[in-house]
Amino acid sequence: MPSTGKCAYCGSTLRSDQQICPNCGAANENYVAETPKTVFLPKTIEELKEYCAERGMPLLRMRFFIGEDYREPRAFGIYRDGENVVVYKNKSDGSRAIRYRGRDEAHAVNELFQKLLEECHNRGIYPDGEPTTRSGSGSGRKARRSNSKSILLFVLIWALILGISTAVQSCVHRHDGYFSTGNGTVYYHYGDDWYYTYDDNYSGYWYEASDFPESNYQDYSLGDTWDSDWGVSDFKGSSTWDSIQESHSSSSSDYDSWDSSDTDWDSDW
Repeated sequence: MPSTGKCAYCGSTLRSDQQICPNCGAANENYVAETPKTVFLPKTIEELKEYCAERGMPLLRMRFFIGEDYREPRAFGIYRDGENVVVYKNKSDGSRAIRYRGRDEAHAVNELFQKLLEECHNRGIYPDGEPTTRSGSGSGRKARRSNSKSILLFVLIWALILGISTAVQSCVHRHDGYFSTGNGTVYYHYGDDWYYTYDDNYSGYWYEASDFPESNYQDYSLGDTWDSDWGVSDFKGSSTWDSIQESHSSSSSDYDSWDSSDTDWDSDW
């Protein structure tokens, strides 16, 4: 059962299984583990918040304000105003365009939800899992056949990209491993970077090195598997390794390159 706490930035209530704050988009410092997605078609403001949180959307960077009457320029939002629900867009000049005002919360949420998906799709991000464009023309059978071909093409392209990515990774990390000149210092080569530690370094920390001390470093290879007989800690069991993996993980988010200036802020919607 997830525990609850407060966002360190805006004070909103957060569950431990929510990776980011759905109110301000800040990282949840008490996040425990990712859980299966449970919301696929939000019908309430709270469900829309949960939808975004489950998919790790940085709402502040995306300029979507859910449950907030945000008044600054360049913003999409939804909030309650008495018995009404208001969906709005703040343009670049600070003027506001009201998309919907009324009591139908499901309709209001869907208006903002569709805009959210549109902004994501325009950037090649598909939180709804639908990377192909639906066609409203032609027979149902033809549309389904077209969708099937599109899906197959997408799978083939993705497989090609994955294969290329794997090949590149294999090339980049082909010479990863342990190296030493025999003076008590052991180096680890990871991609294009070097790290080192030594036998009296009881902290087990590996430091960044500018390079290996010998030009023909491959002649000093100890292998790619750590041996306790070397008298140093295992690089892949160190805090340095954990930091590298955490950095790679956090940099792989689909939303890292989100640029809100790509949105058409001068239109009514």
